[in-house]
This record gives sequence, C-alpha cells and structure tokens, in this order.
Amino acid sequence: MKYLLLALIAFITIISGCGKGIEPEPEEVSEGFGGTVYFIGEWPDSITRTHIVVFKSPLLSEADFNAFNLAYVSTEIPYGTAQFNYSSLDSSLFPINSKISSGTYYYVSVAQQKTVNLTLNRSDWFVAGVYYNQGDTLIPGTLVIPEGGFTGNVNIYSDFNNPPPQPPGGNE
Repeated sequence: MKYLLLALIAFITIISGCGKGIEPEPEEVSEGFGGTVYFIGEWPDSITRTHIVVFKSPLLSEADFNAFNLAYVSTEIPYGTAQFNYSSLDSSLFPINSKISSGTYYYVSVAQQKTVNLTLNRSDWFVAGVYYNQGDTLIPGTLVIPEGGFTGNVNIYSDFNNPPPQPPGGNE
C-alpha cells in the first residue's frame, strides 16, 4: 500500500508538471514594416540627412508635422545611396521605444534636411519620396501593421528629378 501511494503521488506530479511536453515555446512575433527605398537621379549636394519618417495622421496642415504625430524615424540613410533596404525592427533612430506597433499610419515618406542641425521645424524638411498603395501616386498610401504582424514591401521611390507634392509648410 505504501508503494502504491508513492507511485500515485509520483504519477500525479509527473502529469501535472508536464504542461505541453517538449512542445516549443511560442515564437515571439515582432510588429513592424519594411521595404526598399529606390533613389532615382543625382542627389543634391545640399542634403545633410535623409530618413524614413512615419506619421500617425495625415499631414493636412503645417501643425500636423509635430513630435506627437511622429510614429517612426529611421536611422540616417547614407548620402548618395541608390537603393536602401530597411526594416523598422532594426533601423530606428531612437533606440528607446523604437518599436512601431500595430495600427494604421497615414503618411510614410523619405524626408530630407538641408540644415546643419537636426530640427523638428517643418520648414527645414522636404519630402523626397512618398509611399503609395498599389501604384496610386495621387494620394499617400496607408500603412497597416496587423497585430503581431509584419508588413513588407513598403517601397518608396525617391525621384530627385520629379519630387512628390510637399505637405503643407514645406519649402520645396
């Protein structure tokens, strides 16, 4: 009887401690987006920095260009680059709180600056390329990042000979 009781306790311990056996832990999925920026034409000599910039809301007025509306800023794209592959998972300018989360974003662009100091003044920046959905080059595309998912092929064409329309408040 004593051995039967010990065997029963051992059996219950094994069963309750097993969980899902040797099943692997669920893979952590990182939310984000990525793609390629294609630069067409000669880079202007006056460029001091170039970044991929994502805004939460459309840029309908100069006031929409602000730090609270910014969702993501990439690391600097090297001057003179012809093609730049990127992923928000590893190319954020701000390492703290650098992950862009699931949601809908209304303005994705390549923004350039000509001033020496990095600023958030709208007049210091101009848009060199805009992300468009499905080839529609009239209205900036909407970036949708699903919960727990990654959105690829967020490709942007930056044509220095034919720049896109500038959002309100720009100089170019």
